[in-house]
Amino acid sequence: MSFRTIFSPMAPTPPKRPEAPSAGGRRHSRLAISLLAVISVVALTMVPAATASTSGAAHPARARHKRAHPASGCANATAIVGRAPVKVLRSAVVCLINQQRTSRHLPPLRASLLLDHSAQNWTNAMVSSDVFSHGTNFAARISAVGYVWRSAGENIATGFQTPAGVVRAWMASTGHCQNILNPTYANVGTGVTRRQVRGWASGAGSWTQDFALSMYKSPPSANWAPADGCPY
Repeated sequence: MSFRTIFSPMAPTPPKRPEAPSAGGRRHSRLAISLLAVISVVALTMVPAATASTSGAAHPARARHKRAHPASGCANATAIVGRAPVKVLRSAVVCLINQQRTSRHLPPLRASLLLDHSAQNWTNAMVSSDVFSHGTNFAARISAVGYVWRSAGENIATGFQTPAGVVRAWMASTGHCQNILNPTYANVGTGVTRRQVRGWASGAGSWTQDFALSMYKSPPSANWAPADGCPY
């Protein structure tokens, strides 16, 4: 497997690449992340940052806690893309990321139909165009489905066949993990297809998760310690 983290939507930087064998050599899976925060409601100033765990304002450094929390207890966590309905796969991924949050004393994220639409539309677009990226402005996609956001983030992945596999990979990558454990987010949407982004993965399965906080809501937590400890 190989991971890809995008530090801004226009500047990809590849970190360490774990690999696993496959027929014909290597089986490749890839990840990418983008985090966007609104730091001024009036000016809508946007700051993309994948590895920074800020949401508009810096928070003090805190001790890192590296204890892993293994995934368990989520129905269909090992369901395979293409063999299980999209609704089942979505539910499993949301359960798994919420398990990662609640085990670290963060409130769970609530699934949003609007964010589901945003995430699914982008997953479909990536596999149709064979372009593995967040595009030029992922937050505009979230706005386009009618979600009025205060802060937003996105994780993408291709080449992962199960909810457990993709969440495990996201949690092992700093930026993706920080999106999952960002205490300011309240909602999440998930997109998934059995197809891979050709040229980026040989295994089945492509995924998008969109994270957001509504413009009309306050952050549900200020506990940055889990995000500061990423990856796990």
